[in-house]
Amino acid sequence: MKVMNNKIKYLLLIMIVLYTAAGCQKDDIMVFDISDSGVLFPGAGDAKLYKGYNTADQTYYVNESFLNVPLTQNTYFVDFPVRVSGDSAKVDRVVSYELITEETSALSTQYKIIDALIPAGKQYGRIRFELTRDVALDNASVKVSLKLKDSKDLKVGSNEYCKGVLTWSNMLARFPSSSSYTITYNCIVLSSLTKTSTSLTFYSPNAHKAILDALVWPIDYWPKYSSSFADPSTGTSAEYGVYYTDLYAQKLKTYLDAYAQANGGVRLKHNAGVDIGKDIQPRITGAVYIP
Repeated sequence: MKVMNNKIKYLLLIMIVLYTAAGCQKDDIMVFDISDSGVLFPGAGDAKLYKGYNTADQTYYVNESFLNVPLTQNTYFVDFPVRVSGDSAKVDRVVSYELITEETSALSTQYKIIDALIPAGKQYGRIRFELTRDVALDNASVKVSLKLKDSKDLKVGSNEYCKGVLTWSNMLARFPSSSSYTITYNCIVLSSLTKTSTSLTFYSPNAHKAILDALVWPIDYWPKYSSSFADPSTGTSAEYGVYYTDLYAQKLKTYLDAYAQANGGVRLKHNAGVDIGKDIQPRITGAVYIP
């Protein structure tokens, strides 16, 4: 009898354990909720279509210009891209953001934000800006810095992809800010940075335009850096091979020398960046940077 009682107790104990485990498993089942989708700016994995992400400062950049907008057109719409990490939804979803005031230089009269959303059925959406032409931007640029935040529809997906910067002027728009495009610039323009630096601290529109003119590249063309023999030629290749660094730097030098000769010995200077007001220097072989 004692043995049978022990068996009954043992069986009851097993049943209690199994019932408890089943209850826990039922409670622990994860049910996917589309509202858990995260919103973020495009990153390195989106570079095929969206080329503005810079890994160095984990920021997505969009650079625009009124240069190619007809003079009769005083406003210009720009869709700053955003995306969701989860599935699309059957309804529009609102994207929330906040202005980073200490990193924003644009005046309220120069822009307004029309909407911010992920459209129904889509994984990519926009923060839509309406920019207003301003003659003050003929020789200057302004920017708006944003940080994504949680909304009733979407939570922020990742801190690595939550910051975006829109820059614009009436001058030449800067090339994409991702590292492969930035290195191309630093390969041709001499500064205290290495030629493979991904920093844009020495960028200036004057140097950018001088490169385009010197190499006969279209105004909307900028090749990405490659450790190959790819020759961008006159804007026909998507890549800039490191092999051609000195060749194109020499062409920039020829252009800068001709500019100085045509302007009474005054050399073309940077109009932005760390070297603002200083001579633009080509990164020819053996050149020593003059601060």
